[in-house]
Amino acid sequence: MGFLALQEQDRTEHVATEKELAKAKKNSWIRIPRFGYTPSERLRFVLSEGQPHRASEWSGTPGRPLEDQLAEIAQEVTLRGEAAERRRLDEIEAARQKRIRWEAAMEEARIRYAEASRVRHFEAQEAAWRHATRLPTSPNHAPTT
Repeated sequence: MGFLALQEQDRTEHVATEKELAKAKKNSWIRIPRFGYTPSERLRFVLSEGQPHRASEWSGTPGRPLEDQLAEIAQEVTLRGEAAERRRLDEIEAARQKRIRWEAAMEEARIRYAEASRVRHFEAQEAAWRHATRLPTSPNHAPTT
């Protein structure tokens, strides 16, 4: 699970400096930004990946700093970790069941192959016996009367 801790920024109207105005006048492609950004005292915490349960982002506000939300963040991390562990165990069990089914199918295939081999062998023996019983007897082996 990934996490990111950020310091939030405050956005204010940007007041162009003389230098910026001179550059913009000289070069048409230069744009003077409308807003300026300054670091604030507020923090933001972001969780990525995993199965979200309650939230993925927490921000400090003037009435509720991020430190007061740490228990909620820890609970979310715990819930996501438990869900990930359940998913991991489910995947292991699914792989085990798949392997069991494959082994059973292979054993069934071995049994069928062995049976088919025996049938072919007996059929070949029967064909040889039938062929042998239809052969004429030779004069050397004629029955005596």
